[in-house]
Amino acid sequence: MIKMDPDLSLTQKILPDDPDKKPQAKQLQTRADYLIKLLNKDLARKEAQRLSGADEIVSVKHPHKKFKAEKENEEKPEPDIGIKKEAEEKRETKEKENKRDLKREKKEKEDKKELKEKDIKEKRENKVKESTQKEKEVKEEKINEIKSENKEKTKKNQLLDTPVHITATSEPVPISEESEELDQKTFSVCKERMRPVKAALKQLDRPEKGLSEREQLEHTRQCLIKIGDHITECLKEYTNPEQIKQWRKNLWIFVSKFTEFDARKLHKLYKHAIKKRQESQQHNDQNISSNVNTHVIRNPDVERLKENT
Repeated sequence: MIKMDPDLSLTQKILPDDPDKKPQAKQLQTRADYLIKLLNKDLARKEAQRLSGADEIVSVKHPHKKFKAEKENEEKPEPDIGIKKEAEEKRETKEKENKRDLKREKKEKEDKKELKEKDIKEKRENKVKESTQKEKEVKEEKINEIKSENKEKTKKNQLLDTPVHITATSEPVPISEESEELDQKTFSVCKERMRPVKAALKQLDRPEKGLSEREQLEHTRQCLIKIGDHITECLKEYTNPEQIKQWRKNLWIFVSKFTEFDARKLHKLYKHAIKKRQESQQHNDQNISSNVNTHVIRNPDVERLKENT
């Protein structure tokens, strides 16, 4: 092959492996046709020059023959003119074909260029869209992370601000969902007001070891009475019923942080303990009164002696 001939050095110059590079087979064919056309044109010109030169020589040597030849030429058309016309027509046809081929090639190039530019534009737009989408996703992920971190921080702060009550087994017990929470300011006020009964609060859910169940209950009841009495003393500084009700609730909620019972249950237990204490006091008063009466009845002589004296 011409391409592989090392003497011509055309391996990298024609029919490249990349289909987008030129010259390919079509371009080579067009160039070959154009060269053949030029060669035909040159041959026709040389042939015409040769014939015209021969006619001049003949006319000089044999003028009568020239007259005879001219007469014969007048009678019948010269074959050279027909050949020339045919060659001219072929040349014009080839030129038209070449022009059409060039136009077609030009159009194909333009179409390929447009398609290539369109593809490049679409790829660029797709890259921009992908990068925009990725940036959007990254931003959303960061926002979600920030939100989750803020939620976790808020939860941690709430846990730090509001203490978890400790049971007798020294294990934290989760606060009941029904129990109400205190804000930091109210919690601090309650903490200061309940400071005098701090020991009772700590012992409320931590009875001393070695006590029986009944003794533990009595110990818890005594701590609860002490705490409740202190709350009652604290409420005496208020005159507005609504304030009394609200601060009673807040203080019992504070107490509930030290035990597994909620504020309502603790207040109920305190009222029950107060009622029991009152009954016990009444019972003791009755016993004292009966003892005094019995003593008076059993010692009438002493009374009589007092009267005589």
